[in-house]
Formats: sequence, C-alpha cells, structure tokens
Amino acid sequence: MAELTAVQNSLCVALPDDLDDVTAAGAANPGMSSWAALKERARFVAGETVLINGATGVSGRLAIQIAKHLGAGAVIATGRNEASIEELPSLGADATIALDQTPERLTEAFRKEIRDRGVNVILDYLWGSSAERLIAAIGGHGSGDGEPRIRYVQIGSMAGPTITLPGSALRSSGLELLGSGLGSVSNEALVRSIGELMKAIVPGKLTIRTEPVPLTQVGSAWNGTTTDRVVFTM
Repeated sequence: MAELTAVQNSLCVALPDDLDDVTAAGAANPGMSSWAALKERARFVAGETVLINGATGVSGRLAIQIAKHLGAGAVIATGRNEASIEELPSLGADATIALDQTPERLTEAFRKEIRDRGVNVILDYLWGSSAERLIAAIGGHGSGDGEPRIRYVQIGSMAGPTITLPGSALRSSGLELLGSGLGSVSNEALVRSIGELMKAIVPGKLTIRTEPVPLTQVGSAWNGTTTDRVVFTM
C-alpha cells in the first residue's frame, strides 16, 4: 500500500492499491468535510435524509455521493440556479432546490422538503442568506412528539460569514446547530475520516473531476478558471 502523509499531525493514511494518487489527493480534503460532518458531528444513521446546501462545488458534489454511500434514505441538494443543479440527480440527489428564488419562495421550497421527506441532517457549505431561509423553514418543526430533531452542521461560508439568527427559530423547533472543522473535530478524527473515505472511493464508485497539473505550471494554474479539482504532480 502507498501512504499519504498527514503532515500536520505526523499520522499516515494508507491508500488502497486500486486507488490512483490523483483521485486520492483531489478527494481527501473536500470529501473529508462531509464524511467528518456526517459521522463525527451529526452522528448520522443510515436511512436518514440529508439536505446539502451548496452542492454544486467539488465538496458538495462529493457530499451527495458520500451521503448515499453511507446509507442516506434521501438526499436533497441545493445550487445557485436550475442550470447548476441539473447534473446533481446523476450523482444521487433525490431532489434539488435552486437558490435563485425570492426569500419567500425559497423558504417554502425548503419547508416542503423538510415536511415531506423528514430531513434529519443538513450540511451547509454556504451559510449567509440561504442558511437564514433554511432556519426559517425549520421553525415549528421537530418539537412535536415523534418528529425528528434536525442536526444542522455548518461547514463553509461561501455565501457569507454571518447570519441573523432569531431566537424564536430555536425556541420553536428541534433544531441543533453544530459546526464541523478543525477545533470541533480532533486531528485524529479528521485523519480517520480521510482513511475511511479513501477505502470507500473505489467500492463506492465515488467520483471527482480532477485536473492534474505539473508543479512547474503552478503559476498558470493559480490563475486558471477550471472548476475541477486541481492536483499538482511531480
């Protein structure tokens, strides 16, 4: 087996022989973000429904596949607009929501999926205004007998670093707010998550679009416009 060294804590992740180095390098960090969020923070249980807010980027696209691989009963994915979410069902999304709607319509779209599918876990790569709409949609849900609590895991802030959080949203629901990243997940758990992910990529047929680039071309790649995961090679 080859070994991918986790420099930060001097631990090693063993790579399966049938996993190519470029895919491993490209998937490690973005894939770990959802793997750790689901298993370490949300304590995800197979059969639960997962909503991924911001599923069109590299991390979000992997999150759809990882949630399904881990046994999600259904996955709901959001993206900027209808064009951006068109491909997500082919990755495993059971439903999609375009974010370019009026606040009222977006809240209602979230509310419908939460009500109809019984969302258990939310992975949020965006934060910002869409997170406010999500939390508004959760209000009144999960507080009654037999209604599942919703574990909301904040992972990224691509749409804004802050939100307005009304106290009534917490008082009127079973919402649990969590975060996932360095500090909320130990280094050992993050490395363990990467190791579990590496072992799952080939048998789980997890895919990621990568662009191998020679290290000598780092300057031009830095200013490139590709949406694929750039992996520098030597």
